[in-house]
Amino acid sequence: MEELSIPATLNEAIFSEPLWLQVWVMLLVIANIAAIPFVLTKVEGAWKLRKECLAIIASFVVAAILMDWMYNTFGYVRLLGMAHLVAWTPTFVYVLLRRKELGISTAFGKYVHFYLVVAGLSLGIDFLDVVRYLLGDGELYLRWA
Repeated sequence: MEELSIPATLNEAIFSEPLWLQVWVMLLVIANIAAIPFVLTKVEGAWKLRKECLAIIASFVVAAILMDWMYNTFGYVRLLGMAHLVAWTPTFVYVLLRRKELGISTAFGKYVHFYLVVAGLSLGIDFLDVVRYLLGDGELYLRWA
């Protein structure tokens, strides 16, 4: 019998998943990198940085680094969701608390609400994944096969 070989990288593992899950991962990427065009804003004739965007981008990068390290350390397991919980939760809460002030009538306001929905869903899924891991249901690789 042939032994299963786990993908060498996290990206390879993700691309071994069903298409719907790959689309979800791409939506997560889009929801985070879509902050880039909104980083600078002009207020009263002067350019300023939007802290919300910087926080979203920074937390996305930190989560990616953590997930890569965790994949190399633990493999393709549900515990990977911990990277999002650790890196994204403070940013999610910060942006959530600022949402009323930011409104929804501008393109940035619409983006913020899109980010909150996508990141909020992801954090909920990640929380459940980490709990499942701690309860002994941790493997992700080929679970759909």
